[in-house]
This record gives sequence, structure tokens and C-alpha cells, in this order.
Amino acid sequence: MIVLSKKHIAASSSLVVAAALFSQTASAHPHVYSDLRSDIILDDQGRATAIHVEWIFDQGYTEAATEGMDADKDGIYTAAELQPVVDENIKALKEYRYFVAAKANGKDIAYADVTEYGQRINDQGRLSMTFVVPFATPVDLRTGEFTYKIYDPDFFIAYDYIKGETVTAIGNLPKGCVINVGTLAFDESIEQTKQELADKPADWQPDKPQDFGSLFAQPVSVSCKSAAS
Repeated sequence: MIVLSKKHIAASSSLVVAAALFSQTASAHPHVYSDLRSDIILDDQGRATAIHVEWIFDQGYTEAATEGMDADKDGIYTAAELQPVVDENIKALKEYRYFVAAKANGKDIAYADVTEYGQRINDQGRLSMTFVVPFATPVDLRTGEFTYKIYDPDFFIAYDYIKGETVTAIGNLPKGCVINVGTLAFDESIEQTKQELADKPADWQPDKPQDFGSLFAQPVSVSCKSAAS
């Protein structure tokens, strides 16, 4: 069993599993690839109360993360068997704000602890992790700017929205408000950073905390026709 956090991978007892996972990509960041879905959860007043997230990991991570987790050896990974993996992931991710950078009027939104989460093997045989990041206080979408990105700051894991799918509202999206998923804005400096990261080994860590992943994360925002409506 391995977990998402780079620090936890390095400190875990599953170094052999981690080494096997990254052996083929040890000379490049990112090392894990994940499809991404997200939804904005709203209350009956149209305020954002949480973000629902789903990560669907690549086959390499799936195989490494589930190694030894089929307790009854029946070839089927049940929710109970996978629970220790997702428990560890959620615990580790709290330090990183669950890889969800949500802001209201440019300021970080405070989160409550994640308590709603789960993990399963999907129909394609890939590990799917879902969780809900609750806001400590609801955010009124009509009174300012609401944005978020989902990414690993170190770009150790790459998260990409599934092509052709959209971010949806779960609940009462206020009239006149629209959810927008932005495109990535690449320039020469961003491409250079991406290449530099691609040359880093799997155990590389920057001297100071960086925010590389933000450069490659699609922004989600909500725009409303009238802030007073």
C-alpha cells in the first residue's frame, strides 16, 4: 500500500512498491497521472458549501496502491479492503489542503475536515477516489469572485479533467450564474519549467516550497450576471 503524499511515500514501509511504481518514469515529473472530475455543491440558498472531487488514477498507481489489499484473495477489491488506503490518503492530504485551492475574492477558503470519502476499482480496472471538501463557511457566489484549482503543488501527480466532461453544480446554482472551466495558458517560461521538472528524479524535492502544479491546472470559476441579483 502506498499513499499520495510524496513525504508519506518516502517514509512508508512500502518502498519496494513505490520503487516499482516509479521505475519506468524515475527521470520525469509527473510520476502519477490521474483523470479528474469535480462538482460544486450548493445549499438551498445557492451558496457554495463544498467541492466534490473524483480522481481516477493510472494503471501503474492502481496496481501499486492495491498491492496486498485483496485480503480474501478473491480477485475483487471491496470497499472495506480499500478503506485503509483512502484513510491514509485523506489523512496525508489534509496538510496540502486536499490538493484543492479554492478562493473567494482572492483569499483562501477555510475548509472543515473531510469526512465523506471513498475508494473503489472502476469498470476500467482503475482506482477511483472520491471525496468532498466542505467549506467552513458557505460562499455566496453572487457577491464576489469564486475560483478553484485542483493540483499537486510539486507536480508529482498530474490531474487532468476528462475530455468532453464539464464541472457541474450539485444543488441550487443561482439564476444568472455560470460555471466556467478555463484553459491552460502556456508561454515560454511555463514550457521551460515543465521541461526542467521532467528532468528531475522521483525523489527530488525543491529547496523551498513551490507551486509548480498550479501552472498546469485548469481553473474553475463561477460568473454571475449581476452581483446584486
